[in-house]
Amino acid sequence: MSASREKKKRQEFLASGAVDPKAARAAEQRAAERKSNILYAAVAGIFVVVAVALVVYNSGIIQRNQTAVTIDGEKYNVAETSYYYSQVYQNYASFYSQLGMDPSGLKSQPYGDDGTTYDDFFKQSAVDNMKYIHAAVKAAGEANMTLDSDDEAVVKQNVDSVKSAAAAAGYGYSSYLKALYGSTMTSSVFESCLRDQILASKYADKYSEDNFVYTEDEIQAYYEEHKDTYDVVDAAYVTVSGAPEAKTDDEGNAIEATEEEKTAAMEAAKAAADEILAAYKDGGNLEQLAADHDATYSDVTPGASSVCGQWLFDQARKSGDADVIEDASGSRYYVAVFNSRERNEALDYNVRHILVTAANLDLPEGETATEEQLTAKAQEILAGWDGTEEGFAKLAEEYSQDGGSNTNGGLYEDVPKGQMVAPFEDWCYEAGRKAGDTGVVYYSGTGAHVMYFVGYGDTQYWHYGCENALRSNDQSEWQTQMTDSVTAETNDGGMKLVG
Repeated sequence: MSASREKKKRQEFLASGAVDPKAARAAEQRAAERKSNILYAAVAGIFVVVAVALVVYNSGIIQRNQTAVTIDGEKYNVAETSYYYSQVYQNYASFYSQLGMDPSGLKSQPYGDDGTTYDDFFKQSAVDNMKYIHAAVKAAGEANMTLDSDDEAVVKQNVDSVKSAAAAAGYGYSSYLKALYGSTMTSSVFESCLRDQILASKYADKYSEDNFVYTEDEIQAYYEEHKDTYDVVDAAYVTVSGAPEAKTDDEGNAIEATEEEKTAAMEAAKAAADEILAAYKDGGNLEQLAADHDATYSDVTPGASSVCGQWLFDQARKSGDADVIEDASGSRYYVAVFNSRERNEALDYNVRHILVTAANLDLPEGETATEEQLTAKAQEILAGWDGTEEGFAKLAEEYSQDGGSNTNGGLYEDVPKGQMVAPFEDWCYEAGRKAGDTGVVYYSGTGAHVMYFVGYGDTQYWHYGCENALRSNDQSEWQTQMTDSVTAETNDGGMKLVG
């Protein structure tokens, strides 16, 4: 059959409504290809959607924007709640070992006997803090109080401090915030929460200034009720141990003393204490008597709540009183001598200092700074001083590692007795201390301090302490009232992402 006839025959065949097998197969093949293309396109689309969803999820956007807490109708998302949770968590960081707390198991480790976990406790504390901040910020708004340029400078100082810490730890700013506050944290959320806290603090300070003012009579009355806290006792005492001699077995394991041995040891201690007291009353030197009996002498007054302190702070004490005091729980006896008691009238003081730490030294990686190195560096800095207070302030701003004072010339004003570490304070209260004195002191917990004494103030410690205690009590009560003035509801879904 010729091609023309075959073509004509096919046309007639198709015109009758029949299906050309070759065309049908071609159509089927094209249809199958179209289905395959549609399927591939659909699968590719699914992969695109999944990929986008993963990117969005991993970015923290979904989790971050979930509501965790609602306070009086205002919603706080996961990131904002995590900010306050992390602050509570960090406040407990230095107490982990003392509390026996495992920071990696907060959601399972019990906090109390009622089944509450540490995670539950931290979340509740965070919510309470949020309630207070919310109420204080609202009150500040009603009082038309906003952050001014000085407040914004504080915000910037805090942000810069975090950025510096991030750089020192090898992080970027955003990554460091996530490390501190969780994966949902962003710089904008962090800085917004920071501003709220600063505004709340500003409002609280103003409220305290306007409302918590005390008369001299009120301060005196508080002192009369709490003399043990604000009085200084001049005394000396000897501690005679009543603990049995420690024994071990052949393998070096401690052997617990018997009741008979414990009783005998306390009786021997009592006899020694009686001998010391009798010899002292006969004119003996208490410190030498302690050495003669292998006991411990001290002229640093113990706390008023201790066994020996209770005797020394008893209002019935008179100058020259001396006695033997049993401390059964401590397995010891004291020979205590009372000289005098008076109100602590130490004046507050103003001082500048330069804190010298390892950051001031060019040390090889991994090497720890020694006391000698830090003290030598402090002496070197002091040697470069021009002899003026202004010059010392410039040195502080250049060298000091104390973030609390290195932006204002190292100055601390109106410092009450007991606020600074012992070496720092002892130097300031050393007999004959006068304005313009300089020196170097060392404290293992901080480093070397280059000191410049500005002068004493006019507020006595007892007065400052009593007034401050009154204010602290009132502020605490007011803060509780502010916290209780608002209502908070937690969202389980959002709160699961916090912590």
